[in-house]
Amino acid sequence: MKDKLPYITSTYFISLIKAYLQGHKTKPEILAETADLLPANAHKEVSQLLTAAAHEMNDAFYADIVDSLQHTSGTVPTRQGLIHHLEALLRHDITVQELLDWATWYTISEDQLSAGIMDDFAVEYFCFDFLPVHFEDLTEKQYRQVLQLFRSEAANPLKEKIALALTIEKERQHFLYFLRSFLEQPQHTSALDAYLLAKFGMDHRSFPYMQELVALKAHPERLEQLLETARLQAA
Repeated sequence: MKDKLPYITSTYFISLIKAYLQGHKTKPEILAETADLLPANAHKEVSQLLTAAAHEMNDAFYADIVDSLQHTSGTVPTRQGLIHHLEALLRHDITVQELLDWATWYTISEDQLSAGIMDDFAVEYFCFDFLPVHFEDLTEKQYRQVLQLFRSEAANPLKEKIALALTIEKERQHFLYFLRSFLEQPQHTSALDAYLLAKFGMDHRSFPYMQELVALKAHPERLEQLLETARLQAA
């Protein structure tokens, strides 16, 4: 391997790992590009495969890769990377499992706050909270809705997180329940706050549709229309 590819440097491996972690290259794209470096039956996580191949080629490469990935940004999923992966999924170039593997490679402990790990809060919500729970139930139509949402780049990430949740009918019904309960007893915000905090990391003060919700006190029958507006807000 060393004699076959003398021009390869650690920078090559670092760029490939970052391209995968950010999402700009899918696993099949990485494997196709490195077919002469990696075993054909490679099934491990991409960054591990690349790091192992780099180490085999040159012992110093491993230290370079570890140092680069520890001391620079650019090692978490990005919006454009998520769009690239969703487009690949809808073309059937990758599987749902490959999308999940990429989106959830970064794991957090139960007592660790996820907010702020990624620059894009909506992408962070998708990777940490939305996809791991719903990946088995999402239809192609719903994946297309999610793709359209992320392409739109709405100005309010809280609205994007809500729109994501509302693509799931069960989540929509949960949302309706807590919003109706609030309209019936607007002086009691604890239940609504508990739901919003657990689901989206916000409370009623930061809920971006609070003004519209309060305006529906005399018209609770319009709640479903409010949620439909919220679902389409970022689409």
